[in-house]
Amino acid sequence: MSNEKINVILGLLYAVGDEGVEIEQLAEIMELTPIQLSDIVSAYNHEIFEIQKLGSKYFLMTNETLNPYLEDLVTATNEKKLTQASLETLAIIAYNQPVTRHDIEMMRGVNSDGPVKTLIERGLVKSTEVHGERARQLATTEFFLMTFGLTSLDDLPRDEMMTSDASEMELFFKNLNEEDE
Repeated sequence: MSNEKINVILGLLYAVGDEGVEIEQLAEIMELTPIQLSDIVSAYNHEIFEIQKLGSKYFLMTNETLNPYLEDLVTATNEKKLTQASLETLAIIAYNQPVTRHDIEMMRGVNSDGPVKTLIERGLVKSTEVHGERARQLATTEFFLMTFGLTSLDDLPRDEMMTSDASEMELFFKNLNEEDE
């Protein structure tokens, strides 16, 4: 097996992360047939990493050697509760998306950089660039829906009057956060 080819494959798979790469696309990039690519991937052997085929994509993953450590890491990360500021910020984003940091700060009356950073790190919120605008837009993610047991944003509780008072939103997220304890 060519070390150069496997190193390029590893680099590409690492770069795309959990999105993986379509087998056909990876074969084309590497100037290989899908069978040649499969042979190279099958011959790859590493103590920690492995290349897995899931559906029509290849992914760079850790093997079972790291499982106990990864479980500890994931458990420790998930046990951290969201602060009141993060819950308020999440409620504002969920009900008003897409919004900018400035919008959030206008609604909360305080700087929200910390809570926004936390929500992005937790995967509950994503930041996207809008062509022609300086400010990035914030919106909830699929992980947000899964975490709070929602099928879609339509499942969020709605105040009959939809006033600017965010107390019901905050109560909803606080109750969901407490259920996880």
